[in-house]
Amino acid sequence: KRALYISTNSRKELDMAKKENIYTMDLLLEYAKIFPENADMGNPDGNTYQKQLHNNGGQFIVNGYFTSEDQIDTLTKGGMDLKPMGNDRIISGNADLGIGKYIKLKRKVDDLKKFTNRNGEEVEIQYGGPPKVVNLTEGRENKRFWSYHEDGLLGNGTKAKVQFELYREGVGVRLLNVGITEHVPYEDNNVLTEDDELFIV
Repeated sequence: KRALYISTNSRKELDMAKKENIYTMDLLLEYAKIFPENADMGNPDGNTYQKQLHNNGGQFIVNGYFTSEDQIDTLTKGGMDLKPMGNDRIISGNADLGIGKYIKLKRKVDDLKKFTNRNGEEVEIQYGGPPKVVNLTEGRENKRFWSYHEDGLLGNGTKAKVQFELYREGVGVRLLNVGITEHVPYEDNNVLTEDDELFIV
């Protein structure tokens, strides 16, 4: 059997999926771990969830805050499951970001699936891998890929056009692409202050 490889991030794949449940929305980002350099790889010594995440190879993940209730209505009408596995899909969070409600958007670091098509050929589809992150801060005509090292990490409140898809009849949500429109620099809140250093002996 002949093996074919298809990336869900390719232009061809996106063109083929136009009729599927793919959405692009203006969201505000929180805790963005969407680069290979800062993916959430779990922890082999952590809790059950962190161990399982580590064993499964990690994930790219970000909290996407909605900027209007209409966005939630659009997803609901599109068939998004609001309580997958009994858990709330739409979560109340930081009231200072958007309308204070967000959705967790993620994709696995590696999620290779194998299928046999109608011609009997074995097809491999990679549903994982890093999302495309594009720098749109200087306008659409000057777009380029975001550089983790040169452009920096994404701080909470960064504005972006986020593309994601619904699958499995709205039960699953998969992050596809991110276009940064307004960058908020990342601030490391773990930096020690002079007061903190008083208690380090």
